[in-house]
Amino acid sequence: MKIAVLGAPGTGKTQLTQALACHLQPQHVDVVDAPDITQAHAGCAFDITLLCGLDLPESAETRHGSSATGRELIDQRIRHQLDTAKIAYQVVYGVGRERLENALYCIARQAPMTTNSPLRSEAASRWSGPCERCADGDCEHRLFMDLLSSTAR
Repeated sequence: MKIAVLGAPGTGKTQLTQALACHLQPQHVDVVDAPDITQAHAGCAFDITLLCGLDLPESAETRHGSSATGRELIDQRIRHQLDTAKIAYQVVYGVGRERLENALYCIARQAPMTTNSPLRSEAASRWSGPCERCADGDCEHRLFMDLLSSTAR
């Protein structure tokens, strides 16, 4: 299995690539840092493509090398190339260990046998009331209906 990690400068793609390579080494997964996207058309397709989000604070090197606007433009260009090449990708956010865990979650969703990480349970719905008009049991509809029934007594 081959995993591509893409991202604009200062998005932590190299650190994420190294962390994923260490974590997935026993499964013999090839994790590639910032490959040329056009390689996908040349027969060197990747099984999973991850794009590092723009949520990390700018480092000193990033501030001197490119602006936040420059990072956004590069990110947009990468996304456009992926979309044009019809390559499915997932965006990974988070800082430090959280980013690694989010990347492993993305990988596990696409290739469950690849990682030893258990999948997260889906977030539980907050709705627990009888309201038929929305998914929130504390909605205004329920509150107003309760008020009306208490004033009618």
